[in-house]
Amino acid sequence: MTVLDRLTMRRCRQVARVLQGYLDGEVDPNTAHLVHDHLEECRRCGLEASTYRAIKTAIPIAATTAAPVTVDPQAVDRLRRFAEDLSRSPDTDPPTTAT
Repeated sequence: MTVLDRLTMRRCRQVARVLQGYLDGEVDPNTAHLVHDHLEECRRCGLEASTYRAIKTAIPIAATTAAPVTVDPQAVDRLRRFAEDLSRSPDTDPPTTAT
């Protein structure tokens, strides 16, 4: 693992710790700027932020529907494991295939 890989991993872990606060607008302007820049550069963290935004948007919509909403506990467990894996994994892009 290169020094750059280790630095990127450390930055990803730092961003993961404040990501929810950032998305909720609860971090100071300097932190918001740093997180924003990292999300623009890091594909993995950017995807995680997009996923959280989509969930945050879907929750109020689901709460206003007349039909009862059931949550699959296995899906929730998968999402939790995914988030945990993201916070521990190095920032690597998925492999590409040549066409």
